Amino acid sequence: MNTKLDRDLFLTKHAAIYDPKFQERLHNAPWKEWLGKSGYFDVKDEYLETIDKWVRSSTELKFNNLDRFKYRDLIHGTTQAFDEAYYRYKERRLRTYRGEYAYHKRVQGQRNFIDNKDGSYVPIESNDWVIISLPFCGNGYQPPLLEKVLNDCIDLNVPVLIDCAWFGTHSADIVKGIWQINLDYSCIKEVCFSLSKSLGLGNMRSGIRYSNYDDNLPIRQQNNYNHLPLGLAQIGLWQMQEFTPDYIGNKYFRRRQLICAENNIITSPVMHIGLLDKDHPDYEHYLIDGVYSKVGIREAIKLHRKTYPDSVFCKAPFTSLYVNKNRSQLAFCCMQTDHYTMSDNESIEGFWTSDYAKNYRQKFIDGDWPKGCFICKEAEKQYGASDIMSHSYLPLKSLNVETGNEVNKPKYVDYRPDNLCNLMCTMCGPGNSNLIEKMWKELDLIKQSPHKTIPSSNEELTEKLINEDTLQMRVIGGEPTINSHIHSVLQYAIDKGYAKNIDLKITTNFTNMNKTYEMFDEFKSCDIEASIDATGPTYEYIRRPAKWSAVKKNILRFAERYKDSDLKVTFGLVAVWQLANCFTVKDWLPELFELCYVNKDVRKLFKHNRGIKILECNPVKRLGVTISTIPLKMRQSIINDLNEILENWKHNPLAKHNIEKMIWYTEKAEFSDKEHKDFKSSLSMIDQYKKTDIKTLSPKFEELLNYE
Repeated sequence: MNTKLDRDLFLTKHAAIYDPKFQERLHNAPWKEWLGKSGYFDVKDEYLETIDKWVRSSTELKFNNLDRFKYRDLIHGTTQAFDEAYYRYKERRLRTYRGEYAYHKRVQGQRNFIDNKDGSYVPIESNDWVIISLPFCGNGYQPPLLEKVLNDCIDLNVPVLIDCAWFGTHSADIVKGIWQINLDYSCIKEVCFSLSKSLGLGNMRSGIRYSNYDDNLPIRQQNNYNHLPLGLAQIGLWQMQEFTPDYIGNKYFRRRQLICAENNIITSPVMHIGLLDKDHPDYEHYLIDGVYSKVGIREAIKLHRKTYPDSVFCKAPFTSLYVNKNRSQLAFCCMQTDHYTMSDNESIEGFWTSDYAKNYRQKFIDGDWPKGCFICKEAEKQYGASDIMSHSYLPLKSLNVETGNEVNKPKYVDYRPDNLCNLMCTMCGPGNSNLIEKMWKELDLIKQSPHKTIPSSNEELTEKLINEDTLQMRVIGGEPTINSHIHSVLQYAIDKGYAKNIDLKITTNFTNMNKTYEMFDEFKSCDIEASIDATGPTYEYIRRPAKWSAVKKNILRFAERYKDSDLKVTFGLVAVWQLANCFTVKDWLPELFELCYVNKDVRKLFKHNRGIKILECNPVKRLGVTISTIPLKMRQSIINDLNEILENWKHNPLAKHNIEKMIWYTEKAEFSDKEHKDFKSSLSMIDQYKKTDIKTLSPKFEELLNYE
């Protein structure tokens, strides 16, 4: 349920994040050394060379074709470029997108928008000039119909200024790879960058303008005669020596994710703003130009930084319980590599107050990582979202080593009782499917089951899982909809009256719609994740023996049932990018996009900007089912296919993000000779067992099998 935001923390002003290390660095600046030099601030050339390299050094956000601009001028922040452009084009009409930097309105008065509130285009005219911010001030992405606008500007000889003031505030996972901005449009006459927001220099502003102008207007005149803010340039040089343009995104990514998750705010590609959807009760309060509901989160980040000075903190040991497929073993999170083994007569309460639990809590309070959390630790090192995010939504009023929280009970339960499943998916192992477990035994891939029989003394565990303080429950299989243990737990929560206070999360393959779905109505909310890795023949190969037509029908039936429901039912798809679906991506990905992003009933159930979540396939012992199996020279065809799809879906931000993520996974995966050999040795016998043939999907698999 959406609740109103604290307006002392979440502002209508969108100030950038000023990291304390920025100020610390400024305090240590060698002023005496600078002032002791002859021509002490003669740094124009050094500054321009340094900031040019600095801009190009980002590993996340690239501006292509900067070299087409002949002149590079030192400017007093991007605002100086605007002020000159107002004069240069005073006989023209300024056009901007809705959501653009408010300074233009304050200076120019009347706004002449490129877009209407409904997103429709107000065509460019020959007497216009245009300012466009990239990243876009409205939402942190690129504005809609950008390519159309720029091409019209070319046709009508309309000049464009690109404002890159938000460069350096971008997120570390814009697309989990590089976000490319193309400047190769002849209408783009100047591009300007500033260090104000990226390096905390709002009161000591400097920047660079790229252009082909060589005229008598102030910027060129001032640069020609060295009448410049050279002291500010010196400060900019000092900061650029220490901080990369990706610094803010790398450092604050997780804090931002946590804050947005806890407050039901949609993240943007820039770190200091979040977005609200139309269902949020504060949507109108933060609405700009009738289109973008944009929240400034700097103050919330400052408070989070003060509350948790060390960014390493996970709520799981204080709030959460994980029950794995051997129900005598407990943990706080599915990512933990160690588990607490219950004795025959021990209860959950014993685990919750054990030394094991207390040690975990104390580690996080001390700002350290417990040994069993190294998977998330490595993920955090890469500036990505770790499983910490899974627990960020839960309220935590107090940190208590002894009791975890104020009620001395888990508030979040992740229940995975066994591996019972009706499918044997190519990327799964025996831990996730009893059918795969059976196959592996018969093919002599494993000697014995990794699962133990459920101890009879722990049968009461089902009832102990849920209580009056439970706020969230997650159920995964196997396949939860066919699991009697899961049915029992859900029914127990309903019978006790607990369900109405519980947010239910469930991952299912949607192969059937049975009584499990009827239980969803009894819960406070239900967030459903459908595991769908392709469509058509590729789907049926991966998810043997499921039929795509039946699964698609079930999804549409589900969407039809809940599209107008007052129940907070949300829906999203998960697709694992893997060997079996990569060569046929043109056959299935557009259909999946049509289902998710075009079908109105399905789209209604999306939670914020979720839609399809693309996951990278993890190696499965002795199977070779990852992209690493494919030699680099064979991957270009995959990338070409993805780029072709991108061309058709580039105007849909969610689809665009999906494709760019798949490209990134494909490019970054290192070829593994071992994975390749595992694939060749295991494929034939697994295909024979499952009565499938991967070669029927694409001739590329024949080529892959013959590769030496």
